[in-house]
Amino acid sequence: MRLSRVVLGVLVTITLCMGLGASQTLQSDRRNFWALNNTTKEIRNFYVSPHSSDQWGDDVLGRATLPDGMGTLIYFTPGSQTGCVFDFKLVYSDGTAQQYVQGTNVCEIRAVQFNSDTLELFQ
Repeated sequence: MRLSRVVLGVLVTITLCMGLGASQTLQSDRRNFWALNNTTKEIRNFYVSPHSSDQWGDDVLGRATLPDGMGTLIYFTPGSQTGCVFDFKLVYSDGTAQQYVQGTNVCEIRAVQFNSDTLELFQ
């Protein structure tokens, strides 16, 4: 029993330390923003690409999905991509897709709300 508490205590401490490090990293990049899904559909894949690129890159959701009415923090790892202007591509669970390729300056916003055919920016 005592060993279980020690192991649990160590795991909690490691988790908290990792979380603090991650939150400092997340706060350090001005490009980080909240993505809010208001499309009425579940988002299966979410791509963020520099406006100047013709490639979408990796799905930022990984194995997760983003249900309608929910949001997630999109964060940039240090040294990943440079610049502030990005395009977005959403692929829904039903297989349809929506692209927002007008170039959004994510350094000037805190959140992007994706609607069924438009997006709203929040500073």
